[in-house]
Amino acid sequence: MEDNKQTTPVVETPATTNSEAKGGNKSFSQTDMDNLASKVRLEEKAKTQEAIKEALAEYDRQAKLTEEEREKEAKSKREAELKAREDDITLRERKLQAQELLQAKHIPIDLVEFIVDLDENKTKDNIEKLAKTYNKSVETGVTDKLKGTPPRDFSNSNNEENTSKKISGAF
Repeated sequence: MEDNKQTTPVVETPATTNSEAKGGNKSFSQTDMDNLASKVRLEEKAKTQEAIKEALAEYDRQAKLTEEEREKEAKSKREAELKAREDDITLRERKLQAQELLQAKHIPIDLVEFIVDLDENKTKDNIEKLAKTYNKSVETGVTDKLKGTPPRDFSNSNNEENTSKKISGAF
């Protein structure tokens, strides 16, 4: 059987540059690859066996339950799934409502993920807080951009000087 295994020769380059040395250009022999494949197979086999053990344990636990306990467990599981679906739908509805409110307040709707909550009142409170903070931030940003000395209106001052020269020159 070992005759069937082919080995890949290890190729060594006489001169390697710094980029090749840093990049880690390494050749692997067939035995290295076989060892790696075996290791991966063993890890996967261990995971599969663990999953089988868990499934068998759950089956044994279910087998020990009475019919009433099984029904009760199935009912609670269905209720939990329904609650999760209901929460998901509610969250989507809140997200749509929040997007509409954000658009009305001229706030980017990309921020909707930060304010949405299952509770409608909390979502609205979050929007109000965001609107106040966002508007204050925009106002501060605009004020900072407009800081400095206002430009002089040279057109008015030139007209006044020309007018005064014309008046004084006329007399």
